[in-house]
Amino acid sequence: MTTYYTAADLAEEFSVTRRAIRFYETKGLLQSERRGRFMYYDYRQRARLIIILRSKRLGISLESAKHYLALYDDKPDSAPRMLYMLHQSRTRLNELRDQQLALQENIAELEILEKIAMKDLSACDLDIESSYNDYVARLLDI
Repeated sequence: MTTYYTAADLAEEFSVTRRAIRFYETKGLLQSERRGRFMYYDYRQRARLIIILRSKRLGISLESAKHYLALYDDKPDSAPRMLYMLHQSRTRLNELRDQQLALQENIAELEILEKIAMKDLSACDLDIESSYNDYVARLLDI
């Protein structure tokens, strides 16, 4: 016996909105079956949603996810599907590594600026952390 899920069931299980599920359906990523007034999704559509959400979390475009799902539907264990997945993974990894390097450089620059500010403030004869907390509190009141 096949298990069916409503959009509300899937939305609750995966912490997304029903609107997001309908959006994925309008983009051709999911397919539902109408039964009376309700739309139902089978276990394959649930598995597709898992792939869609994982792709989104990893920063892979919906178009790439759609292409991957088409390969999955064609032959789940095919070499073209696995090669596509490998290519997408490596491409995204390279993008993330570039971003990581840029972030590390930004952090290093900000740490230098913080040290300069701390050094200059230490000459002002005040409790730096207390003064800083007061300053931030005043900013938040604005």
